[in-house]
Amino acid sequence: MFVGATGEAANIASARWLQAHHGDRIAVRGNNTHSVRELVAAGAGLSIFPCFVGDSDPRLVRVAQPIPELETDQWIVTHHEERHAPPVRKVADRITALMRAHQPLFRGETPIR
Repeated sequence: MFVGATGEAANIASARWLQAHHGDRIAVRGNNTHSVRELVAAGAGLSIFPCFVGDSDPRLVRVAQPIPELETDQWIVTHHEERHAPPVRKVADRITALMRAHQPLFRGETPIR
């Protein structure tokens, strides 16, 4: 059985994919991504999370490879006039460094346990 999402959380890509492919097997739904994760961690069923969410939560175990249709690029976007301002640049640089340091996690390269 699966744990799905309802309300605004049902509009995210992973929730739409789950509904399209396993909608008839969704047994319970959470009204936000946090409640879906907590339901899965409590044993209510399976669901779909970004790799960096699922793989970093020790309560969860990945049971399948990443879903190619759900892969996305991540962009750091700033206002053109503010992009060189020291505080904005510092935050952008730190986010970039964090994502580079954890590339395997963000790419879903953590092995299935």
